[in-house]
Amino acid sequence: MAPWLADSWARSTPPGDTWHLAGTHRFELANRLRLADRVLRSVAADVASRGHATVVLGATEKRYFESVSYIQAGEAPVSLLGAVALAPHLRDAMAERLAQGESVLVTAPEAIGRASRALLVRSLARSGTTDSLLVAEVAPQYLWEVDRRSTPGTEYCVRDATGRPLQCSSPRALAALGALAHEPPQAPGRFRWQSGTETWSGAAADLDLAAPATDGNWSVLAIAAPGGAGLPSGTGMALPAAATLAALGAGVLLRRRRPAQPQLAPGAGTLAHVPDAHGTQAQPMGAPERMAQMLERQKRVIQAMADIDRASLSRVDADRLVELAAGHMLACTGCDALLIGVLDRDVASSMRVVLTSSDGAPPAADQAEVGPSAVQLLAVPPDGTWVREVRDYGLLEAQAQRGVNGALLLPIYEDGKPIGIISIGFTGQHQIGSDESGNARALAGRLGAALTSAARAQALYAYTHFDATTALPNRQYLKEHLAQQIRQARRDRGRLALLFVDLDGFKKVNASLGHSRADLVLAEAATRMRACVREEDVVTRFGGDEFVVVLPRITEGTDARRVAHKLLEAVALPYLAGGDEHHLGCSIGISVYPDDAQTVDRMLRNADSAMFSAKEAGRGRYLFFDAAVNRAAVARTEIERDLRRALANTEFTVAYQPQIDLRDGRISGAEALVRWRHPTRGMVSPAEFIAVAEGAGLIAQIDEFVLRTACAQFRQWDAQGIAPQRMAVNISGQEIARTDIVARVESVLQDTGLRPLHIELELTEGVFLDHSNESLDKLRQLQQRGVRIAMDDFGTGYSSLSYLQRLPIDVVKIDQSFVRELGSNADSGSIVRAILEVAHSLGKSVVAEGIETEQQRALLAGWGCDVGQGYLWSKPLGAAAFGEFCRAWQKSGLAATLTQ
Repeated sequence: MAPWLADSWARSTPPGDTWHLAGTHRFELANRLRLADRVLRSVAADVASRGHATVVLGATEKRYFESVSYIQAGEAPVSLLGAVALAPHLRDAMAERLAQGESVLVTAPEAIGRASRALLVRSLARSGTTDSLLVAEVAPQYLWEVDRRSTPGTEYCVRDATGRPLQCSSPRALAALGALAHEPPQAPGRFRWQSGTETWSGAAADLDLAAPATDGNWSVLAIAAPGGAGLPSGTGMALPAAATLAALGAGVLLRRRRPAQPQLAPGAGTLAHVPDAHGTQAQPMGAPERMAQMLERQKRVIQAMADIDRASLSRVDADRLVELAAGHMLACTGCDALLIGVLDRDVASSMRVVLTSSDGAPPAADQAEVGPSAVQLLAVPPDGTWVREVRDYGLLEAQAQRGVNGALLLPIYEDGKPIGIISIGFTGQHQIGSDESGNARALAGRLGAALTSAARAQALYAYTHFDATTALPNRQYLKEHLAQQIRQARRDRGRLALLFVDLDGFKKVNASLGHSRADLVLAEAATRMRACVREEDVVTRFGGDEFVVVLPRITEGTDARRVAHKLLEAVALPYLAGGDEHHLGCSIGISVYPDDAQTVDRMLRNADSAMFSAKEAGRGRYLFFDAAVNRAAVARTEIERDLRRALANTEFTVAYQPQIDLRDGRISGAEALVRWRHPTRGMVSPAEFIAVAEGAGLIAQIDEFVLRTACAQFRQWDAQGIAPQRMAVNISGQEIARTDIVARVESVLQDTGLRPLHIELELTEGVFLDHSNESLDKLRQLQQRGVRIAMDDFGTGYSSLSYLQRLPIDVVKIDQSFVRELGSNADSGSIVRAILEVAHSLGKSVVAEGIETEQQRALLAGWGCDVGQGYLWSKPLGAAAFGEFCRAWQKSGLAATLTQ
């Protein structure tokens, strides 16, 4: 131990300044490490997603890091910033933390007098191993020089869990670490020692650091040299304002346990006889007068606490609680002017200040900036302190203007954190006894409890009424707010509009970026929407990629048109995320009160219906609600409900329409068509329910029913000797997207005993072009197993002949709209001949649908069409009727059937 420290050593309760300084220094140091870790996490995310070769680090990273290196096992380290760093030695415990996805903090001590190098390390491997690392050296000037404006005469030192010094501001601070060797390093605290005739004091505080991970706690030592600059006389506080303000801005405040029996007067016994500014002593009050005054104030305290509790239970906001407490405390303490300042939850670095005085002036409320003065006041010890020169603290200037020249300061705590200050000010003779000070402490505690309750209620309300991703109000808030606006519009006989906004293309962005980065795009879209509306308008997140905008007090329903247009333009601007540009659009449905609806649910339902109409009309547009659209939506809902019942009750049947070979007149196949026999509506056309079934996710069950029924029926006809060559069955695009479509078709064939060559799966033209390569690969697998693939309704979609060669297609079915006009429209004939020529050149068979006349049959047969289908031969028939048709066809032949 250094000689100047070795004279004597004694643990004691030190002055409050070094304890505050050590605590403030450690919080700022921890905060800086957290910020550096957050920046490194962002860099790691970019490297993991884009590769280290494309990541460019700039001024932001240079502020935090001396160097950043990418280290891959078996390869030379690559510098992303500054000099290349070598891989640090990682103990097993550190490697385990890396495997858990955390950052670790490793230190490499330098020579005495120089700060240690602090290295932040993150694993880039998905398994969390050390094979791929990011190593960043934290910039020493950023990390260690926490506060250059600390109190003169104060030195600092930081040590690791073993007591090894990491950084010290001077050799004197380094030597002080030797004194701490007398106690276990995990229990740092306050101390003082004697060196000759001088008394030195200091304090040590552990660095509370959850992330990044360290191998044991660091601790911060603050020592005050004899004769060092202190605080303003009589304040009992010395805080480095800049460091404390930075810690406050980061949301980090010192927590202390409140003593069971606080001692208020600094070196003066009780506060009943505190000297005034002129040094005179207040005269003691007589016993009877004191007793009467004490009882009266005690009654006031009880009433005040009851009022604060009642206000807290009534969900009064924080501002009203503070104003209520200020009035009561003025009366209960007998002070001349009372000031309460509480941190504002909504405005960063701001305090809500309330001032009231005994001269009858009305209470004043204002916002004050949380400057160094306010930070010092927030650090008042739990037991309070007395200050004489209130003008030294800018926050108390308003009290000074009312003649206050001395004040008792008490902190306000919320969940153990100081969030406010109470200044009980006096003019002239200062007179506050232990009873009054006890009342003040009790009321301060009750106010803190009420503010804590209000904060929790506010947090619960925010949790249940606001969306965490976008910070917008959520669906619950929307319904409450919309109900209130409807009531207001009803009273005022006014109008309001509701815009239901659904983002177009967000699913693709989500798939390419991942949920976390896609959420940033979602938040950006929300910010843009909020910028498009008035202050009184409300934008809410309804769920997923859906938003709802409420526009109160509009003159006409069409006033919403301007806002909708602005929303479309704002959302359509490019989004930068993950290093790339992404594009979104939106579709908007609008309903107006009272024209379209008069209730919350109806307004939402109508706007939602209009939004779906906008999507169906091509997306990227807005539509107003239409009653006819609503009736169609109601009908869709009823059909969906009945479809679910129909599947459970087996209300579906299958009809079969023959397909005739136009070259030899044989029955070449049959198309299986689903029919719904509704218990009250009778036969329902597929055109009415297929689209609804697809939207409701029921089409897969219907498709499987038709396929299984048709295959089983084909087997029966085959046993009877009347089966056609093959059975054509329609399959929806949703079925192709299913991962198990190949296995499911094979399962049906195996269960029914039907060979694949007898099955032909029909899909519409759009299915082939709208689905991924993965879906097309499934069709090729089915094709390789012998199942034929047909493109139905050819010519109604993209009408391109070039992709016939690329797609897994065996059969092209010409849509009946072209067949219907044969003989009357020369263009239709030209199109049909072109389809036949290209399809045949590519080895595809061609089926013409909707043949109704002999002229149409003759033209198609003359042009070489392979197969015909239509009412010329037969409408769709039930299984038994189709069997009779086949028998009759075999007996009479084509000519006999044509004459029927």
